[in-house]
Amino acid sequence: MPRAAETAMPSSNKTAIVKSAMRTFAVLEFFRETKRAASVTEISSALQMPQSSTSVLLSSLVELNYLEYDRKTRRFIPSYRVGLLGDWIRRSPFRDTQLTDLMEELWSATGGETILLGQQTGAAGMRYLHVVPSGYQLQFITHAGQIRPMVRTALGHVLLSQMPNTKIRGIIRRNNADEPSQSARVRETAFLEEIERIRRRGFSESGGRTTPGANTIGMLVPLPKRRAPLAIGIGGPIERIAAKREHIIAVMQSRLKELTDKAGLRFVEK
Repeated sequence: MPRAAETAMPSSNKTAIVKSAMRTFAVLEFFRETKRAASVTEISSALQMPQSSTSVLLSSLVELNYLEYDRKTRRFIPSYRVGLLGDWIRRSPFRDTQLTDLMEELWSATGGETILLGQQTGAAGMRYLHVVPSGYQLQFITHAGQIRPMVRTALGHVLLSQMPNTKIRGIIRRNNADEPSQSARVRETAFLEEIERIRRRGFSESGGRTTPGANTIGMLVPLPKRRAPLAIGIGGPIERIAAKREHIIAVMQSRLKELTDKAGLRFVEK
């Protein structure tokens, strides 16, 4: 058996590796504190690290898919993969890796906006099953497990679009009965007209009507008929979503079609 001295790493190499590991975690902690994208200069300055070695470290993390790099802004932001590192510890009840991978792809492809996955719960509620938080400081904030009235969310709207109008009317009445503010209650005729528009175009869009200042674009997830319908959405501040609205819609449609083709699935019938 080799002696310990023969297999041990030279102390200089060990020191370099420990230093590199410390810097890696310092970068990740920096993003945890700031909750926004940042440039090499910002990161090296905040962490008091040489800019050259910071640049090499950030490039390595991009290569390993732990950071995303925006060539236009020259800024870095953690990828969804970072969040997955501790996902098993949180014991999230949602374990469909095919869909969490899809959410990660959408997060990257649409600039790090909040990605939402939801499903009907109870008679008239919509529960967020999984959330990929935005990398921006100004963001749409919610969390897995939160329940909202179906008529008050973009994901709830797209889920309602595959139901018959008679059932939708019942859900409207339930949600309105639980809404203390008269002005916030849904008008049935106008709401059903909006649902019909969603059916025609294939996606919902809140446009600040459900959450002031925020816009979420939602679509149905293609699933076998035996599974309960799911909706996926991308949300953020109205102005930021408006600037890339067409891109978001195109990316969502493309990725969902790929999911359909890959798994041989089809959308839940209306």
